[in-house]
Amino acid sequence: MADFAGRNAYVHGGNAVHAVATVRWLGELEVPAPLCHVGVSGGELAALRPTTRAVTCRRCLRRQGADELAALPSTEQLTLFPARR
Repeated sequence: MADFAGRNAYVHGGNAVHAVATVRWLGELEVPAPLCHVGVSGGELAALRPTTRAVTCRRCLRRQGADELAALPSTEQLTLFPARR
């Protein structure tokens, strides 16, 4: 939990940066999780990585009470149609 203190997070393999909240996981165990409650790789806690980058997840921004479009960094361009692989 200390790794996420004052930081945001991203899910390994994902592009969005999420705000972090503490959630109850098993019994009384509390773990860091995305504020928007997006799934994390089948519950694998190690898939959530700390970062100092700004939040780009629109759901997290909305939950924080921000105007998500105004809160995005001005250099951040949201992808309308992701590239196919």
